[in-house]
Amino acid sequence: MNTLKYKGYVGSVAYSEQDKVFFGKLEGLDDLVNYEGESVKELTDAFHEAVDDYLTFCEEHGVKPEKSYTGAFNVRIAPETHRDIANMAAEAGISINAFVKRALAEAVKHPRMESPALVTGYSAEQTKHTMLMEPEGPRYSTRDTLRLTLPHNDVAFAKDLAKRMGWVLHKD
Repeated sequence: MNTLKYKGYVGSVAYSEQDKVFFGKLEGLDDLVNYEGESVKELTDAFHEAVDDYLTFCEEHGVKPEKSYTGAFNVRIAPETHRDIANMAAEAGISINAFVKRALAEAVKHPRMESPALVTGYSAEQTKHTMLMEPEGPRYSTRDTLRLTLPHNDVAFAKDLAKRMGWVLHKD
């Protein structure tokens, strides 16, 4: 979905062919705030104006300008994925809830880049292509060894990553 961002707010972007107009709404609010424009510039200006007007309205009326969230939501996943998460959480010595909270916090802290590079091979056994972010710095050949020191609570994650990448793990 295309979005606009301004002052920490996100707005949707859509186009109505029938009306020949771009339109959107502020996301993450309990209130409904819409905007529209006949060009991208008009839409962007209308979005900025909508955010500014909404913040002014909230200040004048003593209203919190964000959506209230409970901190709880349901996610439907494949039973196999549920099993894998339970096993990984058990390996890490934490609950499934703690495991998912950590994974989501990491995903929010380190969002996926929009256009990942295609990287192949990391080991002689790994022959299929794998989508990864191209690492910065030195490149490693298939025979190089990389030594990592990890906090105990990240060992299960590192093992899973190594397995997916076809890397061989050695414990010192």
